[in-house]
Amino acid sequence: MQNTYKTFLAILFFLSLALGPVLAQEKESELSETPLTSIEKRAIEKYLGDSDKPMFRYTGKTKIDKEDVVDGNLVIVDGDLKIHGAVRGDVLVINGDVSLKDGSLVDGNVTSIDGTIRQSDNSRVRGNQLETRAKNLYAVNEWDEDLGRHFYSSSRRGHHGPYSTLPLRHVDESVILSYNRVQGVFLGWAIPKRISGKYDLLTVHGFGGYGFKEKSWRYEIGADRWLFDQTDYRFELGVKTYDLTDTKDDWLLTSWENSLSAVLLHRDFQDYYRRSGYELHASQNLSIYFKGSLAYRNDDYESVVRNTNWALFGKRDFRENPFIIEGNMRSLYGELYFDNRDNIEEPTRGWYAKMGIETSNSKLKSDFSFNQYTFELRRYQPLGRYERFDIRIKASTAVGEVPLQKLNQLGGVGSLRGFSYKSLRGGENAFGGDRMLLANFEYNLNPRAWGGSFLFFDDLRYILFVDAGNVWNRADYSNKDNWNAGFSHLKLKDMKADIGIAFSTLDGNARLSIAKRTDTNRNSVLLIFRLTKPF
Repeated sequence: MQNTYKTFLAILFFLSLALGPVLAQEKESELSETPLTSIEKRAIEKYLGDSDKPMFRYTGKTKIDKEDVVDGNLVIVDGDLKIHGAVRGDVLVINGDVSLKDGSLVDGNVTSIDGTIRQSDNSRVRGNQLETRAKNLYAVNEWDEDLGRHFYSSSRRGHHGPYSTLPLRHVDESVILSYNRVQGVFLGWAIPKRISGKYDLLTVHGFGGYGFKEKSWRYEIGADRWLFDQTDYRFELGVKTYDLTDTKDDWLLTSWENSLSAVLLHRDFQDYYRRSGYELHASQNLSIYFKGSLAYRNDDYESVVRNTNWALFGKRDFRENPFIIEGNMRSLYGELYFDNRDNIEEPTRGWYAKMGIETSNSKLKSDFSFNQYTFELRRYQPLGRYERFDIRIKASTAVGEVPLQKLNQLGGVGSLRGFSYKSLRGGENAFGGDRMLLANFEYNLNPRAWGGSFLFFDDLRYILFVDAGNVWNRADYSNKDNWNAGFSHLKLKDMKADIGIAFSTLDGNARLSIAKRTDTNRNSVLLIFRLTKPF
């Protein structure tokens, strides 16, 4: 069975390579079906309006390889365009640069709005070339500075707008479809939080849906209001109410990855509980990268059970869902968040840092009493055109009696890749630990660094990685009950570690990892297939 599982993962990985898009991607380049903005409509009408050719519209940084031919007009929004091949039509790039490389051909015009055009000597453009500004699409009395501010703040990270710590371009899918061992099939509808216009209205967002095996409706409804000047002093107040089948494991792998694993491989990696209640929150953007927030939460926690055991493949059973400490948790949560990455989903450079503090005690009339502190730091460091070093450090500590649903566990996908899933729990019979340290190191290399190409291998990234970390309980090592107690005993030998190699697509969205623990020869190699970047 283990060999069958590994073989199936390998087949999935190589199928993802064979079915890749025609447009080669240096970062995300996606065919967009989102509504056009006012600026995009005007640009398309002015520069492509008389054309009878089909239009191909993409968002993000895009590259046309030498062997690629785009038979129609090409529109790129919020990203740079590199052309090595041919475009049998006009090229329009909105909020990005155009690079025409040696041997490239454009049959029509090339227009760059709020960008530049760079043409190599051995490239050909049979039409005209134009660099212009978005405001030139409007008459003087029609241009609205708020329109321009929204356009640029919603664009790629290379054109920073005010307060770009928020993923302004991210819009979730409206239809929610997932599968897990508690809810079975969950089908719902979402209203994403949208940021548009002058930001002076109440924004309502949330979702609702039904778990067919759990036989329960689940929902979240929120409302947010920005106050004061939204450009120079953006302050937000909000409230939400919810009834969720929730998990704390979404940092290890995404819900849709877990759903695929549950349906196809009979493996549900996440653990669940019911969380219902409401939250009041406020946030303040301190700069375009730096944000602080504070929330009051009133949550009722309940255990949930496994309700289904069905999957397409695999004769194993789903794990029983673990029980939690039930009760009413009233808490205050504060967070400082810093993010200057060049891309939120596939970063290639920049910093990410988050520090959170949650306190729950009898003064808040809570059934629980603890303070929990979490910290995460990431760095994406380019070492050259084809090399990058990524690092993540994550830590957690606490004061008081931390309930089971807040304890830390490590091992397997998303954390220590050479270990079985959640095998590190703070002790042989522990459900989790109130202390945790984790470090992940990845060296990324593209074979193009060696020059030339060989089959499809120059469209892969080779990744060498090392993971190290552990989970433990403060009470096993210290009689003191404060946030820094229980760390003084640590030595390097106390850290569990693994090493490995991974093969991923250029954007990192699909990868096969091969990991080995360094402390034993048992279970010597583990394979993990991911459809998102681990961190």
